[in-house]
Amino acid sequence: MEDALSQLDTSRLIHLLKQQRELYLQLRDLSDRQRALIASDSPDLLLSILRDRQTLVAALVRLNEQLAPYRRDWEAVQATLSDDVRQQAAQLLEEINDLLRNILRVDQEDGALLSARKQAVAQSLSEVSGGRTANAAYARQGPAQGTATSADLTG
Repeated sequence: MEDALSQLDTSRLIHLLKQQRELYLQLRDLSDRQRALIASDSPDLLLSILRDRQTLVAALVRLNEQLAPYRRDWEAVQATLSDDVRQQAAQLLEEINDLLRNILRVDQEDGALLSARKQAVAQSLSEVSGGRTANAAYARQGPAQGTATSADLTG
């Protein structure tokens, strides 16, 4: 196992973790922009943000594939790292996990906000539909016998 670990470049590990942190920072920024767009009711811009987020998620998937050899036996990898590199990796992983927790929390809140908006729009459409039905029913009945029309009121 140590031969395999010695082939893993520790500077590459730190580089990959820094890339991962950067991608999560970008994802967090998009998440913040997404929140503002949900609040401002800008669906076209929101779709653009979602596309950008999907691009970042795809990059994170590719990056995770590159980190897989290190994650396979993280305990053994850590044992081969110098104290400085181990500390740097631990700090990066803590930042990454904090960013991920924050992004997931905000996404959950945004999902609830979008769900509430969807229900409000459905309710509004239902009310509009109900109003149209009432208007159509009233129009089919026509004026009742013996009721005044506008000509009757002015004449």
